[in-house]
Amino acid sequence: MKFLTTSIFSLLSLTIFAQTEIAAVSSIQSQATIRISKSTKRCKYFSANAPVTMADGSVKSIAEVRVGEHVKTCKDGKTTITQVKQIDVFNQPTSPLTAVYLRPAEDNTSGSPIVPALLLEATPHHYVQTNHGRKRMKRLSKKDILYHYEPSTGIVSSWKVGAVQENARRVSKAYNLETVDGTYLVDNVMVANN
Repeated sequence: MKFLTTSIFSLLSLTIFAQTEIAAVSSIQSQATIRISKSTKRCKYFSANAPVTMADGSVKSIAEVRVGEHVKTCKDGKTTITQVKQIDVFNQPTSPLTAVYLRPAEDNTSGSPIVPALLLEATPHHYVQTNHGRKRMKRLSKKDILYHYEPSTGIVSSWKVGAVQENARRVSKAYNLETVDGTYLVDNVMVANN
């Protein structure tokens, strides 16, 4: 009987110790991958409803994306998959968003239907991938080309910057993702990590 009681006590102690270790590791992992930012000076972020293209082609708001999930990006003119390794959350961010309006780079003289402009909003300091490399939103000009993924065809196309509007609007909560490849798609436009 004493042996049975000692065995049960030992087993219970090991179980409690294992659960404590798992909780500690879990806490460390979540602290390292989801960061609530207190400083918002020169931060880079998107509004909470910015649409992120997931690996399967579905779309989630950036606020719904989780660490470890796979998202689409572009590389060498083709789409590829990358993994989210960190999420930055900004409560009451101070920087207003910059709006960039994009239009197809190819001339529309073939009689095709007119394609509406795309709108991309982020902080002025956020990087986007252009034909000249990574560039801050506030530094974009009409000479720059950004890359857009078209889900219905799977084609990555070039889009010209039509207009840049600083101080477009303010948001109460904002997010940024960090991926393994350093880029991801917001509204099917390729953007870069910090």
